[in-house]
Amino acid sequence: MTSTHDLIAQIPDYMMGIISTHLIGHACDVRALSEALSDADRLEKIVSALPQEQKTILMDIYELGSQVSWEILSRIYPAGLDTLRAHLEELGSAGLLFQNGLTDADQIILLPSLNYLLEELRRSNFRAPTELTWKQKLTVSIWGHLSLLNTIRAFRIRCKGSLEPFKKGWELLGEKLESLGDIRTIYEELVDLGCIREVNGEVAVQGRAALALAMEGDARYSIWRFLQSCKTSPGLEFQVFNLVGEEAVSREFFLRILNLHHASTGEDAEGSQRTMPLHGDDQVDLWIGLGLLQEDTTGRYLRFADGVFRALKTGKTDQGLASFSDEVIIQPTMEILVPRDFDPVDLLNIGEISDLVRADVVSIYKISRESVYRALLNGWKAEKILHFLDRISRHAIPDNVGKNIAGWSLTHPEAHIISGTFLVVNDSRSILPQGLEEVLSGIYRIPEKCDVEIANFLEKKGVMVRKIEKASTGEDEIEWGRLLPLKESTRALQKKLPVKQAIYPFGMVTPLPYGPKRELVFEHAIQEGRTLYIFYPRQGYGEIQLKHISPISLYRRAGIPFVEAFCEKTGEAEVLDISKVRALFRST
Repeated sequence: MTSTHDLIAQIPDYMMGIISTHLIGHACDVRALSEALSDADRLEKIVSALPQEQKTILMDIYELGSQVSWEILSRIYPAGLDTLRAHLEELGSAGLLFQNGLTDADQIILLPSLNYLLEELRRSNFRAPTELTWKQKLTVSIWGHLSLLNTIRAFRIRCKGSLEPFKKGWELLGEKLESLGDIRTIYEELVDLGCIREVNGEVAVQGRAALALAMEGDARYSIWRFLQSCKTSPGLEFQVFNLVGEEAVSREFFLRILNLHHASTGEDAEGSQRTMPLHGDDQVDLWIGLGLLQEDTTGRYLRFADGVFRALKTGKTDQGLASFSDEVIIQPTMEILVPRDFDPVDLLNIGEISDLVRADVVSIYKISRESVYRALLNGWKAEKILHFLDRISRHAIPDNVGKNIAGWSLTHPEAHIISGTFLVVNDSRSILPQGLEEVLSGIYRIPEKCDVEIANFLEKKGVMVRKIEKASTGEDEIEWGRLLPLKESTRALQKKLPVKQAIYPFGMVTPLPYGPKRELVFEHAIQEGRTLYIFYPRQGYGEIQLKHISPISLYRRAGIPFVEAFCEKTGEAEVLDISKVRALFRST
């Protein structure tokens, strides 16, 4: 509801007098009751006198949009539903909570006039980041992802169509990348990012995607992981973004909001089948470990790490200058010693010209005839390889390294396929397939759609085949997913709730139970000498009316239960069909 008046206007006319008497001590109309329930001083006194459990319930409902179903509340408080209902009824009796209809399936609604008070209570969980001292920001590195890509480049990893490597493939990856830890998770992330795919039964690195990972990964990877972790919890990324913003929020309150979100989206911490079954502290610790969130030195407050809020808000990451180690050691044994904090793009380049021997704090790569051949196929020249090594090396390149690279680059005959039409070879001694038409010396015409077949034939003969790259189709681009921009929400805007039957203070009007328990309500009233307010059809059918009765006796006729009662309004005795009583008004 958008206002207290709109809410109170949904109370049935025949209930207005008795409900207003119960809430404020005297009967009045809609306008007077809504004004009384909106009185700031009165509300502040009521709320300040509430026990902490009831304040928490009001805050939870406020955070859930000021209206919530019993089903969601029962997921938040699963251990004490009877106690929860008792608290809700007390809050309803104070005019702070209302219900839309008479069943548990209907919404529980917060009195709109409470919003400003609850917002003040909510603000007590926030502080300005400048008022606190913060722990050093944690950072994540894509070093492991690039090391795995370099391993895949150097070795043939056969796989199924689903990109699942066979046992020998996993064993090879485990041997080379033992220091990475959870290799399978890194592998799956590379699949999700589009950096690897299956080609002819083998795992193949996608060059453009791998380069994009190396160039942007340190800035985007943690945000990508955050968005991935929110995938199975719809709207969680917006919830976190809108909650934290540019402020510092208490960890306790942050965890409470996470639990409310999981409950409101139907997640069960024990039974939910989620890709990443993390809740509460585990989820917060994950985001801190990713460098997304930062905690203060007391561990009581959280904030977004520098640049994260801006990235989520604008959809653009800050690609600031990073400090990387820019020196490797190249040994006469053809081995390259690479520090872990090496530049990501250059690390990817090292994987193109050499084979990974072991990934560690200082990784070992080795230049070989096969690795040089692979580099040449990818467009490198001997001069480019030597220039690259000279740039990244701490010392002068050993003479034998330069000579070997230059020599190996000349040992393979070279062929070029141009536009799928012509084949150009630089060595007449190369073994060519039969039937090719020689147009000019060393230039042959390729029959239509035969370029792949001819390239495979020549590669088997040891010929290095260079092909003209096709325009990118987008299939080898990295799959970062959408880096939102996320928008800040306006908490003041509440959705309008359709009214099913009528609005009542919570617990003040309850439906009668089914079966024999219906009769027990009247039997207990007779025994205790209590009067009852019941909802009963006028003249037995049609419009509902509120009747104030004193039950006298019970009996059955043709299996139908009846109650003989004294009507407090008319002063006359009446016989009422218990099966037609719709609901009961609780006067105490």
